[in-house]
Amino acid sequence: MVAAEVLNFSEAAARRNTVQSAISTHIRKLEQQLGQRLFDRGRGQGKVLTAEGKAFLAYARRILNLSEEAVAAMQAPKGQRVIRLGTNVTLAMSVVARALKQFAPDNPDVKIEILCDRSDQLLPQLEAGEIDLALMMDQGKRADRIFVEHDQLVWVAGPDFRMPEHGAVPLVFLNDGRDLRTYAFTALDRIGRQGAIVHSSPHPMGVRAFVVADLAATVLPSRAVVAPLKTLGAAQGLPELGGIGIALYRRMQGGRTDFDAFGAALHAEMKREG
Repeated sequence: MVAAEVLNFSEAAARRNTVQSAISTHIRKLEQQLGQRLFDRGRGQGKVLTAEGKAFLAYARRILNLSEEAVAAMQAPKGQRVIRLGTNVTLAMSVVARALKQFAPDNPDVKIEILCDRSDQLLPQLEAGEIDLALMMDQGKRADRIFVEHDQLVWVAGPDFRMPEHGAVPLVFLNDGRDLRTYAFTALDRIGRQGAIVHSSPHPMGVRAFVVADLAATVLPSRAVVAPLKTLGAAQGLPELGGIGIALYRRMQGGRTDFDAFGAALHAEMKREG
């Protein structure tokens, strides 16, 4: 990697406390093993990476980063416990963040890992043992469901959003966010008002970007509304929306009081009045 970064075999040898011929031999053997040239000479006769060399360097850096991550994980304090939470981006930025603020000071030896994914993807990961807890839209009554709380859906917009006086309500949703779109258009149909999806994104952060930019409104659970977002309602001529259930599921295993404590912190946030 040093040779690829400095593009000078002599300098690479000096940094590795060896001789240039050793670096050259190593590179030549690596190229023979790969069946690809990794270096060429540039116009000024200096070394330049080939396209294959650049691709190989990217892989090498990823491997090195994973190696360093593995070492760090093995060197973690022996008494440290890990909780792997799966949730969606919206809940991670709101309910989970508030729960962490309450939980972490009293549990300094617990490391929380958060994986964000769609709700319908989290249960399979929970069942496979890839995560320990899953906070998400309710997937129905199951033996591993710890709690379910009702939350009201609300219209959400950016801080300076202005509802158009005439025409359709500008909306933004996930490309395949069918459930929230259904709630929105069903409610608008009920009062005879039109809505139009003017923007979309495959990722929740993309949806949030359009909302924060005051380009469109969207629909979120009320507990997931955090600054700078604001709620809209009757004052803007918008109808009331329905509600959804948000549930916590836990991988079935006992003897982990930290799981119970973190689950209780999440439940407290879900029960807290907005």
